[in-house]
Amino acid sequence: MIRSINSSLSRSFFRYNHGLVAPSPGLEVSKLTIVMDSKKAKANKEAFIETSLPPLLTTRAKRSSKKGTEPASGQNETNLPPSLQYVRDLMDHYKGHVVLTQMGSFYELYFEQASVYGPQLNLSLTNRNYFCGKVPFAGFPVHQLSRHLKILVNNYGYSVTIAEQFKRDTVANNDVNKFYRRVTRIVTPGTFIDEAFENLQENTYLLSIEFSDNCFNKIADSNLKVGLCWCDVTTGEIFVQQVLLKDLISSITRIQPKEILLNDELAAYRIESGEWYPELVELKKYFIKYQKLPSRHRTIASFYNLFSAADAGDDRKQLEIQLREFSQKELAALRNTLMYVSEHMPSFSMNFQLPQRQLTGSIMQIDSRTVAALELHKTVRDNRQKGTLLSTIRRTVTPAGTRLLTQWLSGPSLDLKEIKARQDIVAFFKTKFGITKSIISMLRNVQDLPRILQKFSFGRGDALELIQLAQSLQIAIDLRTFLEEESLSYKKKIRDLVSSLTRGLKFDRTLIKEVIDNLNEAKLVESLKESERENDEETGEETNGSGSQDALSNDTPIVNSACTPRLQQLHIDYQKLKEARGDLELEFFEFFVDGQGAKSVTLKQKQSGEYALHVLGSAGNLKKINEFIKSGQSFHGSSFHIIQQSSQTRWLSHEAWSDLGYRIELAALKIKDEENRIINDFKNEFLKRSNEVRVISDLLGYLDVLSSFAVLAKEKNLVCPRVDQSDKLEIIDGRHIMVEDGLAAKCLENFIENDCLLNGGKLWIITGPNMGGKSTFLRQNAIIVLLAQMGSFVPCSKAHIGLVDKVFSRVGSADDLYNEMSTFMVEMIETSFILHGATRRSLAILDEIGRGTSGREGVSIAYATLQHLAQENGCRSLFATHFGAELSKIISSDENSLLKEKASFMKSSIVELSEDDFFYDYKLRPGICNKSDAIKVAKTAGFPEKALNTAQALLS
Repeated sequence: MIRSINSSLSRSFFRYNHGLVAPSPGLEVSKLTIVMDSKKAKANKEAFIETSLPPLLTTRAKRSSKKGTEPASGQNETNLPPSLQYVRDLMDHYKGHVVLTQMGSFYELYFEQASVYGPQLNLSLTNRNYFCGKVPFAGFPVHQLSRHLKILVNNYGYSVTIAEQFKRDTVANNDVNKFYRRVTRIVTPGTFIDEAFENLQENTYLLSIEFSDNCFNKIADSNLKVGLCWCDVTTGEIFVQQVLLKDLISSITRIQPKEILLNDELAAYRIESGEWYPELVELKKYFIKYQKLPSRHRTIASFYNLFSAADAGDDRKQLEIQLREFSQKELAALRNTLMYVSEHMPSFSMNFQLPQRQLTGSIMQIDSRTVAALELHKTVRDNRQKGTLLSTIRRTVTPAGTRLLTQWLSGPSLDLKEIKARQDIVAFFKTKFGITKSIISMLRNVQDLPRILQKFSFGRGDALELIQLAQSLQIAIDLRTFLEEESLSYKKKIRDLVSSLTRGLKFDRTLIKEVIDNLNEAKLVESLKESERENDEETGEETNGSGSQDALSNDTPIVNSACTPRLQQLHIDYQKLKEARGDLELEFFEFFVDGQGAKSVTLKQKQSGEYALHVLGSAGNLKKINEFIKSGQSFHGSSFHIIQQSSQTRWLSHEAWSDLGYRIELAALKIKDEENRIINDFKNEFLKRSNEVRVISDLLGYLDVLSSFAVLAKEKNLVCPRVDQSDKLEIIDGRHIMVEDGLAAKCLENFIENDCLLNGGKLWIITGPNMGGKSTFLRQNAIIVLLAQMGSFVPCSKAHIGLVDKVFSRVGSADDLYNEMSTFMVEMIETSFILHGATRRSLAILDEIGRGTSGREGVSIAYATLQHLAQENGCRSLFATHFGAELSKIISSDENSLLKEKASFMKSSIVELSEDDFFYDYKLRPGICNKSDAIKVAKTAGFPEKALNTAQALLS
């Protein structure tokens, strides 16, 4: 027996050491017992250590086998109890991880980790005495896991290894080893499912980056091909893409990953320092995890079980065909991601969709600096969501719609056909606003379908979510019927449009009906509320076991008793037992109340689980009952026994009620088991149709976003832009939608509209006073382009936009002290990225280039930037500066410069009503502003009068 166990373990770890399988993270070394004579035991133990354990555990086991060896914690490790030895082995194996071990109804930290992490979780630190000495520990109840994981993973950026407790099926209840523990998951930002299931508004992406072998030993090539794979384990989404090195950071910014995986061999190169490729310094903003690459022997086919298509023949063929289309870099990144997920979530059944390939040429690129400058997702000042473009335009009502809107905002489309299709739908929804309001009303009741599916796949999710899933799918079917009926009275173009939108909104009505008809929603909601109340309450000690409960006091079933013949029969049997209980209670009533004069008698189940009679009466009556019991006389074939007594009550046991009570309890458990089986069968039926559910979810999200665009267009007076393949950028009466929203909220003056006319690589050089609106104008035109290519209507009276492939910005300034870069260095690096990356289809907005150095050198830098944009990049550009007069003089004197024909000077100004009264005229007109009016700004800011006079005298 022992030999076979060792042989099996040795084979398993031989396969691990040769990269054939992942290690068993939950291996309990301390529970392996080898029974041999002393000499053989030592030799075999050493052989077992060498051949059976993963490297980290091997070192630990060797050290444990030496007498007198002291661990870092100060305890004699050879004297640790088995449970603590297991914790110590885990801590040694998972170096750098926080190890949470389930002990009964608590998760606990031990040894030095209790001292370090306990205070960070605001846990009380204490010690337990063992024969090996005092061991520090801290813990929290199991139901608080999600809250504490959020602190450890999201707030502190730790990796957390969780070992859960399980009961052995083959041991007696009094066996000291009836429980065992194993690692069920390793939680990192990209695999943190607990909080993500609660945060429905954004994706939790895990991104793997695959570089070419040995590329870091050479000079960086901006055209180097890089493979990407990113997934969200809470929704099942998974994507691959191949990008060039120069576009890598823009792609990462678009994906917004919670965690980035890199080959552990890259740690030595410190690529995030920017020494090899400067733009990779942006990686410092993300949680980076270096991982050991999977063995070359592990093929992509070995991960098919992680996909929802794995068991379906046609879907599996589609998966195989799809994978054949991926590049080697994409496949490598995909394989690394799947390996990481399978190792970190070994106890979870994954349910990924078919991997989707994204093409770089179909998505606009927006670098991280532009995302920050345009405040797409977070504000520059306080890093909040309120006041961002996303919060300003968001009118979505479903979780899937909000996530899709975020994705579109991070990467607007370059597919002209898709953009025009979105515009047509938004136009229809805006015109037929009554239909739109009905659609939105229906969508409000749609739940987060992909995340419910993933919960079911993970063995989580309750019956209430099963109902929500079925009801949401029913809404999808009703929505299709509604739109098809409403479109009958419109032209063929509208009917075709509606048909394309609703074609995928179909599902098995029979399954939906079975779930809705057979599950008791009211009962499930009541049970959920009761469960939440129990979790919120502090657990108290049971007092003398006197509390009681009525066995299955609430008979309302969760599943309709007629759902299956077996469940129906179980309910019939249960009702017969309940009737027998009523008859038995009547017999006891007649004996105790009618015969002995007691006030009442009730059949109950105590909190200890024991079935007993609760008799209430006067002291005389109860004395009479005691005498009857002492006499040993039987009733109903058995005698009574006193369990507990007081002056007015007696708790009595009787075989008739004990036997019947346990039979009722067993019948109730059988019903519960059958209900769970039915519920799990329903879940599995939906899981088999995962791809259908995801298609429906995607379509509902798509409808949600486009109907929200219609609402936004009506609220903000937006118009449909003309988008084509031209090189135009013509915006008439353009507005900054976020600034306009802020002005409206504060009841201030109206926003001043401005035109922007950039055709054929034209440049506008914009001058004006400080606070004259230059930066706002730059940003508003970039935002209008983004909205247009998302398919939204835009804030202006008319717009004609040739597709923009990349949007660049150099707006604002700040030191980057973390990377030891001055304000001017940051400015130069950002400008360099634009000059290297902008194409003829790009849009670049630049503000105050050259202001961070001396005047003469600043003008030189500004002019060189303009000339390069005109001659080399040829992109549409807006260039705000205070060097207007100087640049005009240089341009007019340079006979060979393209700037003469491409550059136009525009200005804003200050209108002076009197010496002390002025206002800003934000309207742009041709010309050059020769005054920055800095002294007026200083006066508005509250400069001392004496300082203002000094400045004015010097200026004069």
